[in-house]
Amino acid sequence: MKILLYGINFAPELTGIGKYSGEMASWLSDNNNKVRVITSPPYYPDWKITSNYKNKFSREKTKNLEVIRCPLYIPNKLSTIKRIIHLLSFSISSTFAIIGSVFWRPQIVILVAPSIFCAPQTILLSFLTKSKSVIHIQDYELDAMIGLSNLGHGFYNKNSLLYRKKNSQCI
Repeated sequence: MKILLYGINFAPELTGIGKYSGEMASWLSDNNNKVRVITSPPYYPDWKITSNYKNKFSREKTKNLEVIRCPLYIPNKLSTIKRIIHLLSFSISSTFAIIGSVFWRPQIVILVAPSIFCAPQTILLSFLTKSKSVIHIQDYELDAMIGLSNLGHGFYNKNSLLYRKKNSQCI
């Protein structure tokens, strides 16, 4: 079976989504599936490209596993706007790899969120190739941006954009 795994984080990242996506791709390829991964160069958790990689398009291949890495914007200091630009930059650059995957004709397309900004490409690829698509949510990126103070004030803080003063409740 041909399986396309699409997500911003992947091995050799040692923590979080990259670790789990790498293990999933390895397991799938070890069990006689042809797996293509569209991802970024490893940058997490340091928010810097790992020393053996460059922030450019590249391809790695083993027996049943192909990894296509797409460049992205990595902010020096996180903010809501910079985080959105970060996610959008991967969505835009990875679109080229998705278009190329139409001819590879995957049978299953798995989008690992984040980034939900890649959902339109996933749906389009699935439609064009008549494949099944799955959105595998590993992290609620938009909720995390709100809850982890990336909006500047935090979700439960009364200065938050989402805090309603009426009855002193959070929405």
